[in-house]
Amino acid sequence: MEVTVKVPGSCGELVQGVIDGINLHITCPIDLYSYVTVRVEQSFKGIRSKQAGNKAITALKETLTYFGYDSGAEITIRSKLVKGKGMASSTADIVATIIATTLAIGEEVDTELIKEIALKIEPTDGLFLTGIVAFDHLQGKRSIKLGEIDPIPILIFDIGGEVDTLSFNSRSDLASLNLLREQEVKRAYKLVAEGIKRGDRRLIAKGATLSSLSNQIILFKPYLSKLLELATEKEAILGLSIAHSGTLIGVILDNQRDYVEVLTEIKAKVPELNYLLITQIINGGYQILTEG
Repeated sequence: MEVTVKVPGSCGELVQGVIDGINLHITCPIDLYSYVTVRVEQSFKGIRSKQAGNKAITALKETLTYFGYDSGAEITIRSKLVKGKGMASSTADIVATIIATTLAIGEEVDTELIKEIALKIEPTDGLFLTGIVAFDHLQGKRSIKLGEIDPIPILIFDIGGEVDTLSFNSRSDLASLNLLREQEVKRAYKLVAEGIKRGDRRLIAKGATLSSLSNQIILFKPYLSKLLELATEKEAILGLSIAHSGTLIGVILDNQRDYVEVLTEIKAKVPELNYLLITQIINGGYQILTEG
């Protein structure tokens, strides 16, 4: 049996921090995906891999072991997501692998099992859950669906370099720095949650901007202040969203019609930023593309 599953990546998180002792983020899924195909046959021996990293292979093995499946499997990954930047490329690969493997061996998809296996491998983004979600990316203690959104245009830029998720979350100063910004994270959370409830993208962007700025004490991003100045000058820019443990900065737009004008101005005023693409913030959730 062969199954293909796609899972979206992200432009970091709309909000990330600690609230009442629980690590969490609000998902920021984008219209860019990782595609994972898993094929199982009784005749297969071991794991055959095409473009699959170690984490996805681990997810495949863990899923097969959980269900007591002792034959081999073949895994193929095609991804549009850039690694090491904050696009949740590893989460997308891992989760799509767990789902595709589960279906390929004839079992039913269980969200709790996805969380359990994925979190054993690394901190996990909640983008595989439907809608926009507040999710505990370290232990899975909290998972709250905040609602659904209409697509929101976003320009994505890269400040350069890479950040390793495991190393970032192992920092000795992370807990104390998150405590310093907890009140700002709470305000950002409330703004984004209210924006989703009302269908008000300006409130969503306001909360995302607040979380982005408060994160500067944890992982400083140059040029953020310049972009914020530009956002106050141009109505087409609603706010900023970042990869809190990555190198991405997203410029949230009111509509896609104005993106060329906004992009031109950003390139002129902040030429150091590397422009990646324009896409949309969308609702999260996995999709089964082929099964059979």
